[in-house]
Amino acid sequence: MRARTMLAVEVAAVGVAVGLALAARELAEQHYLAQGLWRTALWEAARGAVGGVYVGLAAGLALLGVIWLWQRSAGGEAARPLDEWGRRYVPFLMFLTGIAVLLSPESGGHGAGVPYRVLLPASYGVMWFALAVASATVMKRSVADQAEAWFRIRWLSAAGLGFVATFLHIWTLGFRPMYLGLFSAGALVACAVLYRVLAAPARFVNDKAGVRVARVLAGRVGRVLILLALVAGAGLGVAGTTGMSRAQAKARARGRNVILIGIDTLRADRTSLVSPTEHERDLSPHVRRLLAGRGRVFTGAIAQSSWTLPSFASMFTGLYPEQHGAEHLDSTLSASQLTLAEVLRDAGYHTMSVVSCEYLNRASGMGQGFDALDESQVLGHQAITSQQITDRAIRLLDSNGDRPFFLFAHYFDPHFCYRSHEEYPFGSWYGGWLRDAVEKMDQNAFCMAIGALGPAFAGQSRATAEDRKFLRDMYDGEIAYTESQVGRLLEYIDRKGLWDSTMVIFVGDHGEELLERNFSGHSTTLYQEQIRMPLMIAAPGVTHSVEAGPVEPRAIFATVRGFLGLSRAQRAAASPANPLPLGIGERHEERPSPVPVRSSTRPVAQAPRPGEIVVKYVWLTCVTDGRWKLIKDHLHGRAALFDLKRDPWETVDCSAVNPQRRRDLERALDELDARVSGTAAGPRTEADEEQQRRLKSLGYL
Repeated sequence: MRARTMLAVEVAAVGVAVGLALAARELAEQHYLAQGLWRTALWEAARGAVGGVYVGLAAGLALLGVIWLWQRSAGGEAARPLDEWGRRYVPFLMFLTGIAVLLSPESGGHGAGVPYRVLLPASYGVMWFALAVASATVMKRSVADQAEAWFRIRWLSAAGLGFVATFLHIWTLGFRPMYLGLFSAGALVACAVLYRVLAAPARFVNDKAGVRVARVLAGRVGRVLILLALVAGAGLGVAGTTGMSRAQAKARARGRNVILIGIDTLRADRTSLVSPTEHERDLSPHVRRLLAGRGRVFTGAIAQSSWTLPSFASMFTGLYPEQHGAEHLDSTLSASQLTLAEVLRDAGYHTMSVVSCEYLNRASGMGQGFDALDESQVLGHQAITSQQITDRAIRLLDSNGDRPFFLFAHYFDPHFCYRSHEEYPFGSWYGGWLRDAVEKMDQNAFCMAIGALGPAFAGQSRATAEDRKFLRDMYDGEIAYTESQVGRLLEYIDRKGLWDSTMVIFVGDHGEELLERNFSGHSTTLYQEQIRMPLMIAAPGVTHSVEAGPVEPRAIFATVRGFLGLSRAQRAAASPANPLPLGIGERHEERPSPVPVRSSTRPVAQAPRPGEIVVKYVWLTCVTDGRWKLIKDHLHGRAALFDLKRDPWETVDCSAVNPQRRRDLERALDELDARVSGTAAGPRTEADEEQQRRLKSLGYL
């Protein structure tokens, strides 16, 4: 009985070793510690350690259960006692598993809804159990057969650990079954070849050094190591849990929450946040009534980019796209970047997110820092998801209890393609050929079908004035429908009495071109229709007002931190923007002078795709002080100056008649570009194949 129990304890110790290896790697990388988030560093390390402990203990208990069943089936007598062969194997497995964990990729995506970091130790636990059962079966054999069987089991362990880690990592990144099958077949062939080549030297090492080391580890030394591992795992778990508990207590004492509501592809000139007659239609009645009247509306907000990933990544990090590195179509936000969700989680807030776009899910890197991330509504451009986003956001808030929280709710429906809504039949009058194209095609196919390929391509759009009006009407219908669902979320906030304790931010990420320049879509220019965006903030102590000066949405990062009273994060890169002027706790409520704001777009893919007609290779930056705006084309070495007061649609380059103004703005832009480039992120992390396939369907690739 003692031998069997010891074997089960040793199997459990393998789990402890894996957990500690995960914890050690997290602490050694110093990602969170370098950013000043020591609570999160300990918490993440503790999660790895405790997770490994649980898996290992489960595997050990399962082994004891199987041995007990074997005893019962054999009439109460064990088939044969588990001798030193079994005890020698477990230290070897512990050592091998620790090495495998440290060599495994840092993280992956999700498989069947389960995170890679959970699948990995769980799969190892199944492996340990299976190999322990195999070791018990070996004991029925002769001594000579046992030696051969143990050697083969060790070989299978070494090959299996690497195979499981690699397979899970590839699977959770969203690779297609065909590639997983090819990988599995290739790995099996490689293992067979390596076994034939390395069997003799491996047997020599096993019989000589391996047996001696195993005897030492199976004795008192092994027991001491197991005890130390258990104590270290428990201590790390207590330290991490205690640190987060204290942070949560401080957050609860602050009595403040944050809700960030983002609407994809929302032009500022299609909203009515200041008055119902502000534009052609009143498309924002709920937001104006429930939110704008409680806070400050920023009518001069300029997005940091003209497409989703770099724009939202700038809001989440406080950095320009070149600084955080998520500026290309096939890039993701690196795990080394500090996000708003990570800062708030470290400060004790329960962080929640419900998203509906590929660029905001886990695979994009935008899920880091969220305790709960619902990406079930990432369904592509054909789906209608706004109602589900509101339902799921309310569900998250209901399940949160009284914990201080940060919620990010993202709505995608205004993005092309445009679907009809019975409640908002703005385009029902139209009976032309464009209807099916607008509702069913992806954006690339739509542009090719109507010849709306932008100024870089020859040809004239087939769209008539009637077609263009229909396109705008369909876009307006999507905005009105989405805004009504945002209204449901705001009514929930009102009903729950959260206004006195919650900052609510309403923001777009970029605009949309609706054939103004013979193009439909975004990401390729920095004209106002693509980068001017709605932004408003309501919070306790903020009175209703309108801020007309230019502001940068990346300042949301610092604004939230200031509202919650959190200290500035440590950074190796440039500091984020200053908080937005809210009129609470500021030395000067009025901004001393217009501050130039900067935007950029560089949605280049890694390599051209043969056969693509619409390929978007641009590198633009712009700067504006509210009236004057300069757009610089870095690929073609040219720039254009616009007077937004006299020419809001940017139709005339006025550089020739305002040479000094152009020189001043170009100097300011060059200085900003140089400063940003000097703190740019390192090599970018790239989207996987499945992510790229979905982005192509949305018209980005």
